[in-house]
Amino acid sequence: MNWSAERVAVIGAGRSGSDSARALHQLGAWVEVFDRAESLDLPDLQALGIPIHTACDVPPETTIRGERWTLLVVSPGLRPSHPVFEWASEQVIPVWGEIELAYRIARAPIIAVTGTNGKTTTTALIHHLLKTMGSGAYLCGNIAGSGHDKTLVQASLEASPTDYLVAEVSSFQLMHIDQFRPYIGVLTNIAEDHLDYHGTWEAYALAKANLFRNQTGQDWAILNRRDEGTARLIEIFGSHKAHLLYFDHENPVVSCRDGVLDLREVSMPALQGQHGLQNALASALVASILGATTNQIKQGLASFKGVPHRMEHVATIGGVLYINNSMCTNAPALQSSLSICPKPCIVIAGGVDKNNSITQLAQILAQEAQFVLLIGQDGRAIGEALDALGFRNWAYAGTLEQAVEDARQRATLGTTVILAPGCASFDQFRNFQERGERFRQLVAQIGEEGT
Repeated sequence: MNWSAERVAVIGAGRSGSDSARALHQLGAWVEVFDRAESLDLPDLQALGIPIHTACDVPPETTIRGERWTLLVVSPGLRPSHPVFEWASEQVIPVWGEIELAYRIARAPIIAVTGTNGKTTTTALIHHLLKTMGSGAYLCGNIAGSGHDKTLVQASLEASPTDYLVAEVSSFQLMHIDQFRPYIGVLTNIAEDHLDYHGTWEAYALAKANLFRNQTGQDWAILNRRDEGTARLIEIFGSHKAHLLYFDHENPVVSCRDGVLDLREVSMPALQGQHGLQNALASALVASILGATTNQIKQGLASFKGVPHRMEHVATIGGVLYINNSMCTNAPALQSSLSICPKPCIVIAGGVDKNNSITQLAQILAQEAQFVLLIGQDGRAIGEALDALGFRNWAYAGTLEQAVEDARQRATLGTTVILAPGCASFDQFRNFQERGERFRQLVAQIGEEGT
């Protein structure tokens, strides 16, 4: 691609947009950035001389030099109804997401992971297994909160052909691809999620299926045999050209370069329960495709430390275990996390229900929790649903601060206090990471008061 001939409008100046603009500038394209914010402080882009337009996220028909646009690169946060998509269609301008741009410039093969739950842990574990094997690997993509917040486009610029790009990709990102084609695509599972954005389960699932859309017989697709959502998606999506591998937690066996490995016989301290085994299986299959031995996979699974905000043991104070599972933002994740949570447990839940799942959340909490402390926008609605089920052991704390204090007072020796919201965080926090960090801070204060 002759990048010097391209005139690109980047819509959205967040992490992916800023990195896309830098990459395009480095490649020699003319690039301008547009964002709806009234003001922006982007010194890195400004130092490169990249024009930045605020209070505007639909570009004019031409660049500031008077030339017509040849490409739009859009933020994954833009909803399908955003006017820029209709504008681009009228102007007959292609629209890419950041991961499409990354694919176009990458020299290293891409291992891409998506799904409703487990995708961050699986992505991080694949990266860890590859490092255990001695391979060069970049952990990147939509893996915020892991301590490796590098976009796929930035990693694509850095990685050599002998490296691997191990990327978590979201349904939002997968909506705007053209030729994006991972060498190995992993789908962990499909449940109802982000229905406030996609509208229907089918639209959400088909966006996930774009992971496999361009794969050929040289590529690999790894799917969950026991997942009902994946089975539904296959019926909708139809035939597939890549090599198919299924992981099955009821038969957790992986064929490696030097033999067969049964994961039921492997130490995996950071991967508990059925969902942990599923994440381990999917990751081990990727490693096996790339030539791992049984010992390398054993060593990698045993030494994996997990990912922040995912069933993270924060502290044990006065015989009470505190667990940060802030990444739990939907009902299936709540069910998975509470099923392996040490009992009895006091659950801090609530926030913004994004999937019309109040009743389902209440059913899970009533089944698994000793006591429920509710927070946020939809906390009271969850409480009302608990009442309807005849479950009275709940209280509306309102804020996370009050919930942690109430949990401290209620918890007795041997109790677990777990932050497992089952909801999005943006009513009270910028994101789930900030919510989890605040929980850590509050628990640390309890520890300090007890010393």
